[in-house]
Amino acid sequence: MHAGLRHRSDLLRALDDADRADVSLSAAALALARTVIDATDKSLQETAQDPADGAEAGIKLKSVGDYVTALDLNLDRHLSRELMAMSDLPIVSEEGAEVADLHSLPEAWLIDPLDGTTASLCGEMGLCGPMVTRLRHGEPQLSVMLSLDGTTLAIADRGAGAAVLRVTVDGSRWLPATSFQAIDRLRDGCLLLNPQSDSSRSHRAFVTLHNALRTGAHTMAIESRVPHSMAALALGTGRRLAVIHDNSVDFPKQMAWDVLPVQLWVEERGGVYWGIDGNRYDIRRPLPIIAATRADIATQLIDLAGR
Repeated sequence: MHAGLRHRSDLLRALDDADRADVSLSAAALALARTVIDATDKSLQETAQDPADGAEAGIKLKSVGDYVTALDLNLDRHLSRELMAMSDLPIVSEEGAEVADLHSLPEAWLIDPLDGTTASLCGEMGLCGPMVTRLRHGEPQLSVMLSLDGTTLAIADRGAGAAVLRVTVDGSRWLPATSFQAIDRLRDGCLLLNPQSDSSRSHRAFVTLHNALRTGAHTMAIESRVPHSMAALALGTGRRLAVIHDNSVDFPKQMAWDVLPVQLWVEERGGVYWGIDGNRYDIRRPLPIIAATRADIATQLIDLAGR
């Protein structure tokens, strides 16, 4: 039994057939996706082969609600190696040395080896996994996000759009790469909130917004989940209108590797990725984040936050 990435062959086959599926992504974006798939497959195999490095082995606490495991480190190593072979650029990783200013780098690879480590420890494998971005002066140009269960691959390509590949037992299919759906009333939609693990660290505006939404007067439903940035890939599915992340200068929760891959994907789909101040989110100014299918949805949420 293959211990690596489930659906690996289906994912690679779908990438080879992307042109015929009318997916307008560049060769560079598709090549990056293949690299992430291969590195993830190798990492999962390596982790499975060593019982001492199982998914829950060697768990270390970095900060409140922030863990690192053997799988994080295996992914970091394999992704870094494969990306360097693709293009010899500086690598900035969650598990590496801190870089003071990403915008000072002409180009760089940005890696979140395992977005949603806590989610993976809780068994939520469907929307947690590696996220890789190619940056130019701090702005994302390409991004690839892959779920650890091999069922979801998201690719964003600046100026060319964004697409999601879903794989099931019945095969693979590219979801329509059109803009998000047109629901324009917050009351008709559903929201996902990603709070701080320690509520004492919550931003005041996030708390105000959360309390307003919990009255049931403003939205069809709200949901809080084990934190992971890739939750935004559910935007536009059914009635999911926005994903809201708690974050602040004093207690930054969403770092560059959490933000930039998803931001590019949301914006290339025609959505918005704003700070709670109503401006396009800037990683240099940590604030609560609103990823929304439409600008007017984000504006309604900002009003409820009292901003």
